Amino acid sequence: MELSRERLVAAVVARCRNDHIEPPAPAKVQRLVGRAVTDFEAQFCRSRVERISHATRSRLEDLVAGSEDDMGEGADGEGAVSGGGRSHFAELKADPGAPGLESLLAEVNKLQRVRRLELPADLFADVSEKLVDAWRARASKEYPANLERMKPPRRLTLLAALCHVRQTEITDSLVDLFIQLVLKINTRAERKVDKELNAELKRIRGKDAMLLRVAEAALSEPSGTVRRVIYPVVGGEKTLKALAAEAAANEARYKARVRTVLRSSYSAHWRRMLSPLLGALELKCNNTSYRPVMDAIDLLQRYLDQPLKEGAFFDPAESVPLAGVVPEQWRAAVVDDKGRVERIPYELCVLVALRDAVRRREIWVVGANRWRNPEDDLPADFEDNRDVHYAALGQPQDAGEFIAALQGKLRTSLDRFETALAEGTTGGVLIVKKHGEPWIRVSPRGKQEEPESLVAIKGEIERRWGTIDLLDILKYAEFDTASLRSSPRWPPARCCRRTCCGAGCCWSCSAWARTWGSSGSR
Repeated sequence: MELSRERLVAAVVARCRNDHIEPPAPAKVQRLVGRAVTDFEAQFCRSRVERISHATRSRLEDLVAGSEDDMGEGADGEGAVSGGGRSHFAELKADPGAPGLESLLAEVNKLQRVRRLELPADLFADVSEKLVDAWRARASKEYPANLERMKPPRRLTLLAALCHVRQTEITDSLVDLFIQLVLKINTRAERKVDKELNAELKRIRGKDAMLLRVAEAALSEPSGTVRRVIYPVVGGEKTLKALAAEAAANEARYKARVRTVLRSSYSAHWRRMLSPLLGALELKCNNTSYRPVMDAIDLLQRYLDQPLKEGAFFDPAESVPLAGVVPEQWRAAVVDDKGRVERIPYELCVLVALRDAVRRREIWVVGANRWRNPEDDLPADFEDNRDVHYAALGQPQDAGEFIAALQGKLRTSLDRFETALAEGTTGGVLIVKKHGEPWIRVSPRGKQEEPESLVAIKGEIERRWGTIDLLDILKYAEFDTASLRSSPRWPPARCCRRTCCGAGCCWSCSAWARTWGSSGSR
């Protein structure tokens, strides 16, 4: 579907010439296209409103009702409701804040408010997503007061398009926040334990000097054997075995400490997100034979209303999924000596497993876009024309052949990386250890040079006008184009009555008036 009027005009002219018809004058073609677009939009609005129930229409109207009374001099341009809170309409358009528990709970509340509108599922099923997105963009730019002045069919269609698209976007944002928060919980615990252990390591003496002697011995005779070069400087094989055992004990202690910190922070703070999150998201899995994470989520949902004070463990009669949910290093923290499964550490493991399953698209979310059913991404005729689609992708249909080719590429890349490590040509990429496990460290990239085109543009602007204010550019652009007059979108309660630039706008006009005088001289 084409939405640009310029391209529609060009299409009309091209059609006339293709049919050997003399095209009308350009102004007349534009009028014809404008009238056709207006008629299409009117019919589109009527057909959408007919699908909306009276109760839903009333709820949509409530989103913008009374907005003029809510707006005042201290508002931020979106309007404020009595009591200092933001209006539902402004809240609906707002993006989620920084990853945090309050941001996640706010998104859950926002999603529940949109769902309470009860928009029909097939409201925009017979139109293109491009058209719906265009109406959503138009609605997001409007102020509530402007929407109130529109005719009901157009106003309701704009609000319905905005809420319809925002419901999907909010669901995606909620899943994104959940994924980020699970990572944030684990990262914070690791940083806290790192800080504690580093403070302890500073009090241990002797190891730094021993490491220095080992390094000097290895550099002085790099071709020698470990037994002949390293053993003498550390005191023999027995000392190295003791150091290795101590390091292993420290690593086990580190992981145990991380689990303790995770459990403490989750039970005291982060656990508040569990019930709202599971209540807001409808999770699905296409695998019907092996679905341990979904079984674990069903178990958690059955226990949401049971306080921890009534039972810190699951009922022994419950079949608690462990394989595929609880990692081996967490088994001792989840299952006690009597075989009982503790709820707090198990919930943590389920959230981590859910995060991983959502990211690999094993579990998908109903009503989402980025996290939707992966089968929806396939063509409608995929099963009937599987060979055609595989040929278009350039991939084999046999899974074993695909895996073998992928493994070959990975082996080749690893061989090249190993050769570069040996030759010292990796450009700063190194393999180190973090928490006792291999870790690839990439050196940060240096500052990139400024593009020549951007340098030229800056130089030309400075040569012509010197250092200028962005507000001045906006003011003179309005003087030349009158763009703000043709599309007034500023809150009427703060209008400057066309005393500055004549656009009837708000804060920008008042700022210009303070700078240039209330006469708005040009």
